Amino acid sequence: MGRTADGQWSEEWTPPAFSVDANGKVIGYVNDRTPNNWGRWGELDEKGTVNLITPDKIARAGALIQTGEVISCAIPLDSTGPVHPTRTGVVHLYGYTGADFVAGSVAGKQYPNFQGTDDYIFMPLQGSTQWDGMAHFFYKDTMYNGFWIGNVESFAGARRGSIHHLKNTLVGRGVFLDLPRLRGVERLEQGYAITPADLDAAAEAHGVEIGEGDILVVRTGHVPWFYSLEDKSQFWTGGAPGLSKACVEWLHEKDVAALAMDNIAIEVEPFEEGAEHVYPIHARLIRDLGLTLGEVWWLEDLSEACARDGRYEFFISAPPLNVTNASGSPANPVVIK
Repeated sequence: MGRTADGQWSEEWTPPAFSVDANGKVIGYVNDRTPNNWGRWGELDEKGTVNLITPDKIARAGALIQTGEVISCAIPLDSTGPVHPTRTGVVHLYGYTGADFVAGSVAGKQYPNFQGTDDYIFMPLQGSTQWDGMAHFFYKDTMYNGFWIGNVESFAGARRGSIHHLKNTLVGRGVFLDLPRLRGVERLEQGYAITPADLDAAAEAHGVEIGEGDILVVRTGHVPWFYSLEDKSQFWTGGAPGLSKACVEWLHEKDVAALAMDNIAIEVEPFEEGAEHVYPIHARLIRDLGLTLGEVWWLEDLSEACARDGRYEFFISAPPLNVTNASGSPANPVVIK
């Protein structure tokens, strides 16, 4: 039981018919899928479209701060949130607590007159509000910019395309498209495929233009619905609103630097007809465009704030954690109005 040379699952196994160079790139592989950004920022680039967020753009985005209102776009980091069924949930434990010192613990004996707490979190890095990095999704044995998928391994982690390369970015001009508010509904229905026309209509209604280097934030209302459900299985079995495959070309034309949404996996579920594999838009956006994706964002407070002041562009700061050789990272994105 294994794989064929072109990566398909098989009862047998044959080795891949390619070689990998000293830089970890598949020799001779050409990405024939268009559009793609391979080589655009150099043959060894591991950051993708965040290269479009230049210091000048960040400085100009600072001028969007008018009131100083700060809005978090993160869900609570606890065991109650939606975590994809393929991942474990969030576990939060305490090492020592106030109760230990009240009872008279060994810690209190070893450190007289000291009282404090210490706690730990065990979780998937993509188990809350988070970013997907370049090492998260592959196709045909290659990741973004032609690097071999074997560069991501269990012992050393992501030796190419790690999220830690983005620690000094994902800060700049944010643009918010509030699709449910535009349609006069609480949320988009499960299985709704968002089209470029939907995105253009929202931008026009909100009086904003999406430009090169922007961090695009799109609301569907899907994650808040999860918290309202008594039977959480409905959330997972009925699909999700998300991007249609037609949005790939649109995002490339706009030169968006990053995309964040309040659903689980950016793209529409069930997947559109003709999909070659699960999460086909992930492969096109991450692997082909080098586009960093933000998932499970909380956008209800931002929706209210933008509707109140009529401003759908803002300064946003959402860098990932500096996790060495990681495929993704939790984040607490903050909008500053």
